[in-house]
Amino acid sequence: MIPLREQDYIRERFAQELEGKVKIDYFTQRASALYVPGREECAYCEDTLHMLEELASLSDKVTLTVHDFTEAQDEAKKLAIDKVPGTILRGPTNRALRFYGLPGGNEFPNFIETMIDASKPQIKVGTEAAKHLKKLKGKASIVVYVTPTCPHCPGVVRAAYRLALASSHIQAAAVEISEFPRLAQQLGIQGVPLTVINGQAAITGAVDEAALAEGALKAAEGGALAGTTTQGGATSQTTPPAGPSPSGGLVLPR
Repeated sequence: MIPLREQDYIRERFAQELEGKVKIDYFTQRASALYVPGREECAYCEDTLHMLEELASLSDKVTLTVHDFTEAQDEAKKLAIDKVPGTILRGPTNRALRFYGLPGGNEFPNFIETMIDASKPQIKVGTEAAKHLKKLKGKASIVVYVTPTCPHCPGVVRAAYRLALASSHIQAAAVEISEFPRLAQQLGIQGVPLTVINGQAAITGAVDEAALAEGALKAAEGGALAGTTTQGGATSQTTPPAGPSPSGGLVLPR
């Protein structure tokens, strides 16, 4: 799934930059020959599995554990996975970073960078972000809704993940929303990135690490951001997927 040339590039980066071990837990769903009321078939589960298997093969510091979502409900609940495909990255800090869907397109380079970040025993965020995190006493759950073609989404996802690695008070997840059309309809998502904090506060558009940390602090404390929607930077319109991409739309920076 990942072109051989790109695999060589990732293998070299992993060899040079992975500091500790990275554990990947992947929750998938088997295709069913029978119609099950209320069950949605997972169009991207196999593609995501193949991608993760290839990534795990590129370094002995990366391990992959595959779970059947239906059969591993206890483990899914323990790791707060509620849909598939669902991927969790954990490193030396054991702080779970969640990604729902196939991390392809513009999100793929970001996924590689996140694996490298997760391998580190400590992440240092910017000065302003660190100030907000120091004041954070309550819990803040950050969910960023993205699409693979959105150029503004990876930066927000990366910021959320870095904040979660830097603070035990923050949990971070990204959702490739075009793979979950029913959820997109329920939430009324028309543009991405859309960041939801503690299920109430929402930020539309691109925001940097410091602004996201400030939003998490306000939401956790029940401040001005709680229960409101604020406008961040640039957004991209959401579009439904045309079907699984054979290559996953993987794009690597040089």
